[in-house]
Amino acid sequence: MPNVITSPPRDAYDGRVLTPEVVDPRIADVEALARWLDYAFEIPGGFRFGIAGIIGLIPGIGDIFDALISLYIVIRAIQLRIPRVGIARMLVNIGIEAAAGAVPILGDLFDIGFKANRRNYRVLKSYMLQPARQRTQDWLFLGGMVLVLMAAFALPMILLVELFKHL
Repeated sequence: MPNVITSPPRDAYDGRVLTPEVVDPRIADVEALARWLDYAFEIPGGFRFGIAGIIGLIPGIGDIFDALISLYIVIRAIQLRIPRVGIARMLVNIGIEAAAGAVPILGDLFDIGFKANRRNYRVLKSYMLQPARQRTQDWLFLGGMVLVLMAAFALPMILLVELFKHL
């Protein structure tokens, strides 16, 4: 199976250039999508962002459109028979980015920093390299997310009960 280089080699004297990443040909399209959506452009200071950060600025539909595009990576993971826990983690990453991105201004900044597509590409790549190790990490991640969601729903209820007790 031939390796695919994602970026052409540059001048050896350019210290800013990253070493090109060798990408499995089965997921080269996923890497390209993640790159364009999350880290294709660089601003002075080394911060990278992609088209997803720009799409997210469109009021109302930007984050929904970004999430729909991000589902392509999940579809490729399903085609490559990634375990369900990995698919669930990818969907949670997309959900976090879409939900947080819906908050005006701050959500867009979060969206640019979170980079769900790059995270999902890494999840997919990890499953292809070390499936057993990745499953454990994904179960821990999903368990932590369940605890966070339970706390997010329970805390306001507890506060309301305490408030009504003191009235």
